[in-house]
Amino acid sequence: MPKRINRVPGVEKRGDKWRARAFFDGDEFTRTFITQEEAVRWKREQERALQRGEWIDPNLSSITFGDWSEKWLMAKTNIAPRTARGYRKRLKNHLIPEFGSKKLTSITHNEIGQWISRSIASGKGAVAIRQSFGVLRQILNSAVLDGRLNRNPAIGVALPKVTKNEKKALTLSQLRGLARECEGYETLVLFAGTTGLRWGEIAALQCKDVSLLNRTVYVGKAVSDGFNGEKVVSSTKTHQSRTVPIPKELISPLGLLISNRSPEAKLFTMPGEGVLEYNNFMSRIFRPAVKRCRFEGIAFHNLRHTTASLLISQGTPITTVAGILGHASTQMTLDTYGHLYEDDASKYIDRLGERLFESGTDKERTNVISVQAKLSV
Repeated sequence: MPKRINRVPGVEKRGDKWRARAFFDGDEFTRTFITQEEAVRWKREQERALQRGEWIDPNLSSITFGDWSEKWLMAKTNIAPRTARGYRKRLKNHLIPEFGSKKLTSITHNEIGQWISRSIASGKGAVAIRQSFGVLRQILNSAVLDGRLNRNPAIGVALPKVTKNEKKALTLSQLRGLARECEGYETLVLFAGTTGLRWGEIAALQCKDVSLLNRTVYVGKAVSDGFNGEKVVSSTKTHQSRTVPIPKELISPLGLLISNRSPEAKLFTMPGEGVLEYNNFMSRIFRPAVKRCRFEGIAFHNLRHTTASLLISQGTPITTVAGILGHASTQMTLDTYGHLYEDDASKYIDRLGERLFESGTDKERTNVISVQAKLSV
């Protein structure tokens, strides 16, 4: 049998295997294959990728998704502990079992789509799927920025639609009734229902954050649970501070809370100056009160929705509502509460009509020229 001749430069026989060489920016990269065809194919793929500007350093792209996700998470230094805990949970429960052992370059657009289809078929909720996909997309995008992938295969993948549930809110009378049932915490409930602060923001408040003179509260921190369940004080959800007005009716009860206490003391506490703890408060105080009031589907976060609903019902501008709630943008406020403004559309159109057709002065009306008169000029 005649000796097989290698006619492809950069591919050579080494013992019982074949070695292929590729060059990029003055560096040499090699791979060893069992057959000559595999070596030639790899080399040509590298050359085509170089010509298209899509070449990726094999030493960088060989990392697995599991290993890269750890590096990605270690670099996320600007997120709250609660957010980091959520990322780890989605990685552990959804992403690592599916993609953990795969190389970054082997994850395809179609493969991600199949994973989503299987998740839907297994009964996973649309919200959980979209949240896990969001983490996956972030991780793959960071690999693109790091030069480990030339494109993000998660871009353009179809996602299940989420049915938006109505944001339940209380009326003023319902808010007062719930506050009365939360014995010992009436001020806290009224405060939450009229300022829109998140639970973590309320738990982080200190006496010094309240200005009785200006009737405002400074919101610059939030309490969240760390990886081991410890309480961690960090920035707010949007990493921005804000000053929120307080209803004048709450100034007196807040003054009683603050009086004779250190400026550094927590504004709201559990009995005996204990740290305000969510699960304890909900199980002992809030949920029993909700049950006694016969309010279905009301959680503490619904007090935040109550603030938004009450403000919007009074015609409060969307920019003001967004500022009070601490939203990163007015678009976020519109996405969440825009339907409440739509309910008032006819009212505003009626006002416009009244001004246009009925509110003009006699002089304005006498200056109106009829259409027929205009045509005859």
